[in-house]
Amino acid sequence: MGTGDNHKQRSRRDLLGHLSDTIVHAARTHALLAYGLAFVLTAAEAFPVIGALVPGTAIVVGLGALVPTGALHFWPLVAWSTGGAIVGDGLPFWFGSRFRDRATELWPLNLHPGLLPKGQAFFERHGGAAVIIARFTPGVRAVLPIVAGVSGMMPLRFYVLDVVSAVIWAPAHVAAGVLVGASLAILGVMAGRLEALLVGSIVGLVFLLWLVPRLLRSVINWLETRRRPALAWARAGKGRIRSAVASILDPARTELSGLITLAGALAGSLWLLLGVLQDLIAGDPLVYADHAILHFLEPYRSGIPMEVAVAFSRLGSGAVTLAVVAVTLVWLDRQSAWRGAAYGIAAVIGASLFTAGLDLTLHRAPPSPIAPGWSLMPFPGGDLATSCAVYGILTVIAGRRLGARPRLALMTATALFAGLQLVSRVYLGLDWFSSELAALGFGFAWAAGLGLAYVARPVEPVASWRLVAITAATLAIAGTPAVAFNRNADLAHHEVRRRSSIMTCRDWLQHGWQNLPARSLGMLGSFSGMLTIQWIGPVGGLRHDLAQLGWQPPAPWTFRNALGFLAPRATPAAIPVLPRWDDGRRVDLAMVLAGHGLAADQRLVLRLWKTSVSVITPTGRAQTLRIGEIEMQRLQRMFSTLTVPVSEGSTTAVLPRLAAALPSSRLVTRAADGATVLLAGDRAVDAEECLPPSQKGAER
Repeated sequence: MGTGDNHKQRSRRDLLGHLSDTIVHAARTHALLAYGLAFVLTAAEAFPVIGALVPGTAIVVGLGALVPTGALHFWPLVAWSTGGAIVGDGLPFWFGSRFRDRATELWPLNLHPGLLPKGQAFFERHGGAAVIIARFTPGVRAVLPIVAGVSGMMPLRFYVLDVVSAVIWAPAHVAAGVLVGASLAILGVMAGRLEALLVGSIVGLVFLLWLVPRLLRSVINWLETRRRPALAWARAGKGRIRSAVASILDPARTELSGLITLAGALAGSLWLLLGVLQDLIAGDPLVYADHAILHFLEPYRSGIPMEVAVAFSRLGSGAVTLAVVAVTLVWLDRQSAWRGAAYGIAAVIGASLFTAGLDLTLHRAPPSPIAPGWSLMPFPGGDLATSCAVYGILTVIAGRRLGARPRLALMTATALFAGLQLVSRVYLGLDWFSSELAALGFGFAWAAGLGLAYVARPVEPVASWRLVAITAATLAIAGTPAVAFNRNADLAHHEVRRRSSIMTCRDWLQHGWQNLPARSLGMLGSFSGMLTIQWIGPVGGLRHDLAQLGWQPPAPWTFRNALGFLAPRATPAAIPVLPRWDDGRRVDLAMVLAGHGLAADQRLVLRLWKTSVSVITPTGRAQTLRIGEIEMQRLQRMFSTLTVPVSEGSTTAVLPRLAAALPSSRLVTRAADGATVLLAGDRAVDAEECLPPSQKGAER
């Protein structure tokens, strides 16, 4: 890990931290505006028609996530949100009661004449409880209050139910945001300053889940209104473009929603593919995360998870996928669905060419060699790319004549099968996570592109459920023996084999210690704390020597100790140490120092991780080398009921004191960053042969 990589990672963390601080500062500076926004948007959600387009719920949850930062306060946000919810339902109810006879003639209900009858049916089905139900039901909430007014509901009864539902709804959603914000604060301590990225991802996901169905519905409605003039233009002339447009917009066809769905799938898959390729080519954090994920999963590679992963990997192997392709091609040919068969062949060829080109371009070997006979695809990621492309295009062919819900169920099953293959292959170490993501992205992008071309043409005589049944049966018939006959060999092949390197004491002291990582590597591929301790041998001796200096084991993770995060006067020694990984490896030793000249809200945390390096002592004994860091933490009150230990960075100020207390130790200076590093070892394992006491001291 070079200094350039560390500088790049540090710059990105600083940028994310600056963005997070900017958002929190803006909310703190303009708190009244934020509360007003919660009031207005929660009220607007109940306005007829337009309320379905207002993301009030998502905004309230997002504002709630800022409460743990201190930018906003819980009860004022609840009060403003509750008030907005009450007013938002009350005004449409008054409008419906006041203009009961001609409500449908006024804007915006006159633009949607079928909306009011649907709301009335919902109201008649649930009665007064519909007021409370609608509060938690997107879309219905924008219609129900005015329907209650038009239906002649007693005002006192409505307003009582309105207040009750608002008093339940607002605290629940603000509390959900607080929980998200508190969780992100803890995750930020564990993984570095990634709060802005995580908040952005969650808010973006919520926004997409809210936006995509509405956007699709709006686009489809808009296209329906433009179908007639566009169809007249297409039929008025000749040419391939006009012919294609006329075919797509033919009133006898109902594939418009399918085309939009495939276009969205194509855009999303290409976005994933290009994002991963950019990281692979530039060597960005995803490449470092590959190693961390691999090392993190290795200890869990056994038992039932191992059996399941081997089974799904075999089901997605090239041999099984090509068997499915062969059988479905024969069946499509007998059905005279020759275009579908051609697209199936194109799916296999395109996926094979992509993975071959990616492998030749990047020259990136998989983490472990592929077992003979495991795959018919000789390139990493080839099996997953081919599987996604094949099952993707078969889903398009089978789903073309199905309704919306069966089609969605089929797409979900295909995506789930692909996801299980990806997880299984990464878990087994068959390929890197980033390579599998690229394969999945291309496979589905290629299937969506082929699907667009397929759906744009006239319907072929394909019995949808028969194609689904044949595909599933072939997968089971070809996959079951592939899994059963190769089970023992696969389990043996994927058994964890620890890779290790060996160096002598002399090599370690002369230059080997400088070749070890200088910073810890998080699960997301970001570098954090400075690794300033190297220890050979077991950790028992270090634990004993540290105890003599006042260091203590951290508070264990029990339910009672976990409540310390909520204690009003939590002490540094009583708060458990949050988990942290280095290159996917769990902490091997953690110790805490509180008091002893530190501030009342400060503590030092020492962590050691095992490496894959062994040091050979002069007597020929191989001792495991561990690397570690010492981090300064300060307890920060982030909410009236939440205390979080916030990192103030690594420290080397205590290393001389540790070196003086350890019989076998040496202080050295790292050339890469000028940091002081403590080299030490357990006296019980002949460490003194590497680090005799007479040589202790600072080397320059």
